[in-house]
Amino acid sequence: MKSRIKTVIAISLLAAVCVTALILDLSDRTTDVYPNNDTMIRLYGEMHGVKKYHEIEFELWKDLYNEGYRDLFVELPYYSAEFINIWMKQDNDELLDLFFDEIRGTQYGNKYYHDFFCNIKANCPETVFHGTDVGHQYKTTGARYLNYLEEHGLTDSENYKLAQECIRQGEEYYATRTTNDGISPVREAYMVTNFRNAYDRCGSGRIMGIYGSYHTDLSDPDLMAGQLKSVFGEKISSVKMSSIVLGADTQNPYRLGFCITGLIYLIMLFVPNIIWGSGRKPSGYDEAEKRENKVLLAFERIGQVAATVSVLIFPAIDPLIKILPDGLYFKWRILFLITAFVLMILYECYWIKYFKSARTLEDMYSSFAGFPVAGATLPVLALLLMGIYSRNLIVIASSIILGVGHIGIHLKHLRDI
Repeated sequence: MKSRIKTVIAISLLAAVCVTALILDLSDRTTDVYPNNDTMIRLYGEMHGVKKYHEIEFELWKDLYNEGYRDLFVELPYYSAEFINIWMKQDNDELLDLFFDEIRGTQYGNKYYHDFFCNIKANCPETVFHGTDVGHQYKTTGARYLNYLEEHGLTDSENYKLAQECIRQGEEYYATRTTNDGISPVREAYMVTNFRNAYDRCGSGRIMGIYGSYHTDLSDPDLMAGQLKSVFGEKISSVKMSSIVLGADTQNPYRLGFCITGLIYLIMLFVPNIIWGSGRKPSGYDEAEKRENKVLLAFERIGQVAATVSVLIFPAIDPLIKILPDGLYFKWRILFLITAFVLMILYECYWIKYFKSARTLEDMYSSFAGFPVAGATLPVLALLLMGIYSRNLIVIASSIILGVGHIGIHLKHLRDI
């Protein structure tokens, strides 16, 4: 009875962890909304000034540009984007360098963002930037843009009015903000208004937008993207750069390569068995082995070969954890892999217990930590969880075939005892 209670507890804990991992993994997929053929507005959320993110953003924009996109929305004031549009038509970097002098000390004020614009100018020269943020640097860039328009006789132009309104928004935002983190209902509301107006001005076609990840959450009605979602519905998508970086290595569970995790698994699996085979078999094992069911033995052998090969050739089994500038990123299904590793640690403990025992058949086919015939169930369950983590049906099938044969044989030996 005590052994059955331990088994129930062990299986229940394992099931609880797996269900939790599954639920959390499903929740991972609700954060981002990826674009499809009907998407008109593609938003991408970033942490400002990160080299990797700006490189990906440039590649995304270049691909869309080649498809015919021309309008790129950015988290800059109207007048800052307009200065960049003027610079795009010039043969020098004077205006761009001056702008970066004015934003020095901000998250955007670094070489990587500067390179982002230079790459676009070199490869996507017809790009039109649309700044939809409130008036940051309104005393420097904003004032300089008004002077530029005045010098060119454009004080009655729409550009002049839009620049003045952007400056007014900036003054209001900085006068009413209570924190220094950029979070403000006033700012968010203006960003929505400015975005919609800019989208109307560019013809309401297909556009791409790059903003801080905070602003691009479609599920939050208090933020820019959430409010835009209520207007544009299914026409708008939003994906975080961190999701793209994290997902880039995991799209294909059948990609071939060398798997470090699989090698570690096999070492943990084979080393105790090698020690066991070198004079530490239980008394009477050879006679019991002769009575093994041939069908179960065939399943075991096929499963052993399939498992050994599959865990070594599919790198999708390796843990995907990335330390990015805006935090530690992973997929919650990694809990399956962590649990598999815990099961293999229990497997090693089972063998330590066996080697310290009298090494009888009863010891060989004993339970450990609540898992019956632990020498078979623990590595098979670990292999199954590795397959679920990697979403690789070959690994999962290998674990099932191995389990039918290996666990089946162990259970038969236990019954014979």
